[in-house]
Amino acid sequence: MTSRLPVIAALLCLAGCASPPRPAPPTLQPLGLIELSFSASGTSSAHLLPLLPQDLTDQPRGLQLRPLSVAVFSTGTRNVDGVRYISATYRVRNADADGTASPSPRSNLTLIPVSAGDTVAGTPYRAVTTFAGGSVAPGVVRSVLPGHGLRFDPLRAQPVLNPGGEDFQVFTETEIAPGSIRSGSGASLSYADLGVQTVFPYGYVVRNVAGGRTLSASPTADQFDGQVTLSVRVPLQADDAGQTPPEGTRRDPWAFRVVLLAVQDSVTRVTQSPDEQTDNTLVTQRATAETATQVTVLPGSSYAGPVPARCVNQVRTAGLAGDPGATYLIQGVCP
Repeated sequence: MTSRLPVIAALLCLAGCASPPRPAPPTLQPLGLIELSFSASGTSSAHLLPLLPQDLTDQPRGLQLRPLSVAVFSTGTRNVDGVRYISATYRVRNADADGTASPSPRSNLTLIPVSAGDTVAGTPYRAVTTFAGGSVAPGVVRSVLPGHGLRFDPLRAQPVLNPGGEDFQVFTETEIAPGSIRSGSGASLSYADLGVQTVFPYGYVVRNVAGGRTLSASPTADQFDGQVTLSVRVPLQADDAGQTPPEGTRRDPWAFRVVLLAVQDSVTRVTQSPDEQTDNTLVTQRATAETATQVTVLPGSSYAGPVPARCVNQVRTAGLAGDPGATYLIQGVCP
């Protein structure tokens, strides 16, 4: 008589030994294109841009932002190692750009720079101008680099993280590639659908001023629960008799107009910037406070905290993905 025990055991294993379902891959859902303007003079503004050439009718219409503050400082010495840091902070309301409140709470709202339309030299900037209003050279525009909001610490005589302004977020090229960004109905979207030439693998994530990343549903007319800080740095231009004008101060980037794609990220994550790699406590505390499920680190990091980490070896800031002439915040080797 043939034993049925092996068959029964196999059936039981099929029911109980199957691999657990894989979690859904992270998704970015677009809300609309936004142009933000800010300058070292302290002025800033926000405008909704149309999603061209194909208007996505099932998408929210942007995000309502209101300028709050601009902080500026410089370090180093012109002609040697001078750098200017500019951080623009905006209040954020859980509403379309026209003020229509979202009926649902939204979390991990992120502003991702894109190259679209008339942006300059493969960057996300529609214009970068000097104090006098003249255009900044394309090569200098490509030298503008993103990061967390910083402040100058006179005791250390160096830039340090500005508490509450650590909104810089890094993605992989795969996460922002054509087809990876999905509409509210789940359809994969091409760059043509979004009206952009390219999406850059970094952004700035909105935080709730009361804590966390979620903005409540149906906010009142003046209820701006969120804030986000865009921070950039650019070298002070050297004095050069061969350029016009020769004085570096008259060629320094002063005012910026940047195009961003507002998205909702399905993953709560934080990024450790190069500015904080000497102290892993900072990103560990931030990940815990945000209940993050992922920490993104960059080459040079020694982070080994309790929240799982992934290392991204390069962050493109100008040019197309794979372009030999692309510009990067960082390029290195992950351990």
